[in-house]
Amino acid sequence: MATLWTGGAIYTMAKVGETVEAVLERDGKIVATGSVDSLLPQAASIQQLHGCVMYPGFVDSHLHIIGYGEKLKHIDVSKVKSKDELLAILREQMEKATPEQWVIAIGLNETQFIVPVFPTLAELDALGEAHLIIKRSCHHLIVVNSKALAFAGITNDTPSPEGGIIDKENGQVTGVLKDAALYMIVNHMPHITPAYIEDALEKAVNSLQSYGLVGGHSEDLSYYGSPSQPIAAFRKIVEARQSFKVHLLQHHTVFEEVVQLHEASTVFVEFGAMKIFIDGAFGGRTAALRKPYSDEPNNRGMLVHTTEQLEAYVQLARRYGQTVAVHAIGDLAIITILEVFAKYPPREGQLDRVIHCSLVDKDILEKLAALPVAVDMQPQFVQGEYEAELVRLGKQRTEGLHPLKSLLDQGLIVAGGSDAPIEEPNPLHGIYAAVTRRNFGELHDGYGSKEKISRFEAVRLYTVGAAEIIGQHHVRGKIEAGYAADFTVFEQDIFTVDIENMPHIDVAYTVINGQIVYAKTKKRCEE
Repeated sequence: MATLWTGGAIYTMAKVGETVEAVLERDGKIVATGSVDSLLPQAASIQQLHGCVMYPGFVDSHLHIIGYGEKLKHIDVSKVKSKDELLAILREQMEKATPEQWVIAIGLNETQFIVPVFPTLAELDALGEAHLIIKRSCHHLIVVNSKALAFAGITNDTPSPEGGIIDKENGQVTGVLKDAALYMIVNHMPHITPAYIEDALEKAVNSLQSYGLVGGHSEDLSYYGSPSQPIAAFRKIVEARQSFKVHLLQHHTVFEEVVQLHEASTVFVEFGAMKIFIDGAFGGRTAALRKPYSDEPNNRGMLVHTTEQLEAYVQLARRYGQTVAVHAIGDLAIITILEVFAKYPPREGQLDRVIHCSLVDKDILEKLAALPVAVDMQPQFVQGEYEAELVRLGKQRTEGLHPLKSLLDQGLIVAGGSDAPIEEPNPLHGIYAAVTRRNFGELHDGYGSKEKISRFEAVRLYTVGAAEIIGQHHVRGKIEAGYAADFTVFEQDIFTVDIENMPHIDVAYTVINGQIVYAKTKKRCEE
């Protein structure tokens, strides 16, 4: 049975401003687009848009779906404005917890404090007897109490692991763990059970659908015990219900283990590139830089792996015919991995992926354009911590910070994501940030305003770009015959609404393979 979707503007995203009057869908595919008169004879039913506006289904090209679900399960401290406020929130939760329990707070951003400092180990220990973990907003740094340190066997004598830092002052642990060091705790917490994973995943998918997302490229397979556990959760919550389309990146530490599981990719659970972390983040000053941090002259950040190790990982992926996706934030990290990619390129027609690509210059842009590489950007990174990054990097260097227009001008394939739980996975927030490069409510010309892009280019990041980066641009990302019937329907038009109202547009429907998986109860466009 074919369904005709009509009654509102329908943007194809094939070219700027192109709309069609109606879309005919059958068995999860778009059969045809055109006028109502030409398509109505083939339709068994009509789905009225009632003036709402349809786009190809939006996809978040980089997030951690289960991790986002964990943020929904635990304490969100992303809006906390002072250390005292943070301690008060944590104290309330710690007083309710038993000594065996884990209290987890997510989203700390100390740069929002008047005095940007973390709580001390003594201050955290005074809150209660439960295990306590505070995850910084970048998720490359955690602050923990002594109970959590003891769980991992971390003492004053414990050396920092390769690719991580156990922070110490005068030889004493501070409770701050950076990059690989934090996995000594978070990958081994006893409450990470199949039921916990499934609950987090279900909460995440429900939330993502409400934002109009039909899919996401996620990296979750190395944080929840054996990779078979999160894979089983995706099969149960996503694939069995046909509720979301997930493209799974595979952390290099579990890559071969996943290969040996012989898991088959499907429309709803697809296995993608090997994921490698090249460096850390600006927040903890662990992003790898060619020149030192402006506010810490003896620190250039860190490369998580040696060049020899990176070459070995990339060659491993190539042996299995797979591409590589890398977290690379600092300019040294980006240059380092591009040299490895040049030495060991993927197969013809394949694209490697640089995630974040946060600090570039002309040389890096040219090297990116010369390689079979796509870029996975998070437009919201220009919000929030930009002014703190100005201090860390210096004004001249930040001219190449969080690029977008420069990447597109080089002809690169660019996709957009949120890196949730780090940012809110609402694609409208990302589109707003890409177009304005400022925080909500601000009126200036934008942070690094020369990198602003058009509304069409910004929407394209979450539609065409998200499909191109995984080689599915011939079946996803546009409203066109032969493409998947994945639609995101908003109550207002992204291309014409006042820019300050864009982040507040509500989703009317989220549609996957022709099936409505989310519908707003009372729609403004039906009134």
